Amino acid sequence: MAKLFSQPLVTESIKKNQHVRREAWSFYKIKKWRDNEGNHIQGKKLNRAVKRITNLCAVYLTHNVELGPGGKYGSGVFSLHSRISHSCVPNAYSSWNPTLERLTIHAIHDLKAGDKVFINYTGKVCRTRQQRAFSLSTTWGIVCNCVACTEPAIDQMRRRMLVIDQALAAYACGASRELNFSAIYGIPQISTAKEALEAAEELSQLFKRQRLCSMELCQAFRDCSMYALDAGLSDVALEYAGKEFDLEKLLIGTETPHLKEDLNGAKYWIEYIRNEIGCMPS
Repeated sequence: MAKLFSQPLVTESIKKNQHVRREAWSFYKIKKWRDNEGNHIQGKKLNRAVKRITNLCAVYLTHNVELGPGGKYGSGVFSLHSRISHSCVPNAYSSWNPTLERLTIHAIHDLKAGDKVFINYTGKVCRTRQQRAFSLSTTWGIVCNCVACTEPAIDQMRRRMLVIDQALAAYACGASRELNFSAIYGIPQISTAKEALEAAEELSQLFKRQRLCSMELCQAFRDCSMYALDAGLSDVALEYAGKEFDLEKLLIGTETPHLKEDLNGAKYWIEYIRNEIGCMPS
């Protein structure tokens, strides 16, 4: 496998990290590795061995991909995936599919032969330019020059997305019921399912205006569907569930049995809504 490129400042910082070096030393100490003559590795040979494993740690920590949310299925380094560039306005989406047991990459916009493929390294869309820049710089040594990082108007949309996302999160966990919530936290207060639906619809429109196709947009569609159902708007709930299903198919395909638990997959959410509608009195 050809050598993976990493920004020197990032890799050197990892190599100098005392925790990484201690782990490398401990690895060889526990394994009690021997050389070809059967002798325990020590002295200069041990130093060279520790240096090699430290270099491998730097490669892994720079290029590893979490397999599933929060690394639920582990993590790994993939020779092709690690060569795909970053953009805050990507044209492809990558994710680990437990059903297929494969890391998959799907184009989310039409690509011509020779087009460069971009994915979003941070996995977070609802962030300001400064927040994204900090994450990209400290983790990968990257300075992003995509349109979202250079156009003030787009950054304003991202800031609005962050505010709405926080307001919906506060509503979902019940925090927005706190007295003087908006004055304390500087976030709009959402009090009803109808208000939550309006906020989720605005968020989804901001995604679409920027041609952002991600699982966060899927979540925005799910929020629209849930709050429409809560508000008694079953037709609207099904409409947004259908939008979530179409986008989910674009992002990760149709092999989604792993998303059946807790109705995480759009297909299973649609089935739930139809059952709920069928149980409603006419």
